[in-house]
Amino acid sequence: MKPHIKPCPMCGDQKNKLEKMQKEREQKERELKSFLIGRRSVDKFSRRENEIFDSHFDLGLSFKEIARNEGIDYHSVVKYYDRAIDKLFVMDFEI
Repeated sequence: MKPHIKPCPMCGDQKNKLEKMQKEREQKERELKSFLIGRRSVDKFSRRENEIFDSHFDLGLSFKEIARNEGIDYHSVVKYYDRAIDKLFVMDFEI
């Protein structure tokens, strides 16, 4: 996307606004893709994988905190998380 107005030679103001708009759009696209992938993953993950994945990404909990909250071993949390990530990689990400 090229600016229709030349940026100010002194401050480049128009360029900064354009770059900001592009970054915001890219961020919104990533969020939309993540949302759609998340909706598809619900059917692919086990209940436990969903709980751990959501706790880590949505709630921002560490694996140690998740293990304490779920009452399971830390290594089990890592294993469930790794399985969920592996399933995401084999999913069809096309939107």
